[in-house]
Amino acid sequence: MSNVRYWLWFVMAFRPGNERIWEMVTPFQDIKKAYECVHDGNHAAMNAKERKSAVTTHIEQCDSIIQYCEDKGYRIITFEDENYPPLLRNIYNPPAVLFCMGNIENFISRPAVACVGTRRPSVYSAEITEKICGELAKREIAVVSGFALGLDSAAHKGVLKQNGCTAAVLACGLDVNYPKENEKAKKMVAVNGVVITEYLPGTRPDRFCFHIRNRIISGMCFGTLVTEADEKSGSLITAAHAAEQGRTVFCIPPGDIFDKRYSGVIKYLRDGAVPVFSHLDILYEYYTSDYFRNNEISMKWPELYGEDDIPYRDSRIVKKRSVSVKTESSIEKRANVPEKQMVYEQLLDEMTDEQRLVAVCLKDGDLHSDEIALSADIDSFRVLAVLTELEIMGAAELRPDNKYRLC
Repeated sequence: MSNVRYWLWFVMAFRPGNERIWEMVTPFQDIKKAYECVHDGNHAAMNAKERKSAVTTHIEQCDSIIQYCEDKGYRIITFEDENYPPLLRNIYNPPAVLFCMGNIENFISRPAVACVGTRRPSVYSAEITEKICGELAKREIAVVSGFALGLDSAAHKGVLKQNGCTAAVLACGLDVNYPKENEKAKKMVAVNGVVITEYLPGTRPDRFCFHIRNRIISGMCFGTLVTEADEKSGSLITAAHAAEQGRTVFCIPPGDIFDKRYSGVIKYLRDGAVPVFSHLDILYEYYTSDYFRNNEISMKWPELYGEDDIPYRDSRIVKKRSVSVKTESSIEKRANVPEKQMVYEQLLDEMTDEQRLVAVCLKDGDLHSDEIALSADIDSFRVLAVLTELEIMGAAELRPDNKYRLC
């Protein structure tokens, strides 16, 4: 328990969900030793912003948070804690600290499946989500969801009707009532299940909190069920995390294959997701998979570095294509450019007006695609297309935090 303050310090200094926490901590294999080396800002791998944050974040602030959580009845679960969800240890960039309200022991004692979908579901999807989650609860399967309105709420509701175990993963602090409509449900979830978050008390939700949070929803479970989602649905981010974490993706077949509300589901079914016609399809997948029935998961410190200390990047990161796709004149042009010149500057003559506009937006720092769309006043879907073009050219790259930067 004495190490909780050091884990909290890293979360406060580097922010929740930041993979840099593991890049700082893993080489030491000891959180206290890592803190002693990093807190004064003299660690060689830290940039200027991180040094400033480290120096201005004091360990006494962590003690105040610990006391606040004790007063509120919240539990702080660190990566070293025996009650840390075992499957969550195996994902890329697991949360260093979890804040919990409820019965975490009851949750980790059983297998879990995530259930995600749109906030504005059809009657068909809402009914089938509630029914299947209720049937899973009857069979001692825990159901994890994001506590949003719509299908998340339907999933929790189906479990609560059966007095089952459900976990609500928040994109805000435990003491923040979001969404307000689910305020009473939070206490109901905590009776047999758990309300959980990696965000510090008082943290308000924003769009990036939701994106970062989604890896936890899928990471806690052996599989993720998508019941309704169009191609733009945020729930597909969770499904993508599940696939990349090596977990099973389940999908409810659409009530109407021509209904665009199910276009995201159809895409995953085409790509090999397991179709679910009843809860039995999920149970069969679980009981026939040795990996997910293995409860002997030992603690292993995340390795975010590969060979030659190059940070590991998961499959969500688009790799730059070989230079062989360039024209001969382009290669010759680069050969005569000073070595320190940015790659994107070497390619400006080859760019379209839209590509240059996006590149200019990135000159001042890393940005999410939504931020670029707002700054450049370009449709968000068009921005993603332009960013892909820049990646293929080798002018820009997608960072592990889902931000784009110039090469």
